[in-house]
Amino acid sequence: MHVELFVSEIGDQALVYHAQRSYYEALLRAGVRIYLYKAPYILHSKHFTVDDDVAVIGSSNMDIRSFELNMEVSLLVRGASFVREMRIVEDEYRRDSRELTLDEWMRQPLRSTVLDNLARLTSALQ
Repeated sequence: MHVELFVSEIGDQALVYHAQRSYYEALLRAGVRIYLYKAPYILHSKHFTVDDDVAVIGSSNMDIRSFELNMEVSLLVRGASFVREMRIVEDEYRRDSRELTLDEWMRQPLRSTVLDNLARLTSALQ
């Protein structure tokens, strides 16, 4: 399985940004390739592709608030041509990003890890 995650290098909502980062080590250890979309831009797209035939695109975040509280929508599209078009977008994201490695992540200061994990603890309240 090949999984890539595109996230912003910086965040526009501090607690959400740090809570998100608290999962990076586990994701990197599981083999997920994380790409940081270069500052000063915020990558706010919400889509994913599966194999060569399925794409999901919409306004919904992948969290309980978006699924149960917010009025958001996602669309599942089956079709190789649509997935090819989405992959072109993903290629552009990759070109405008840098890959985060586990080695780089493990060198971050302890204060960053603590902040990320504290934000994760409060994520249910956000």
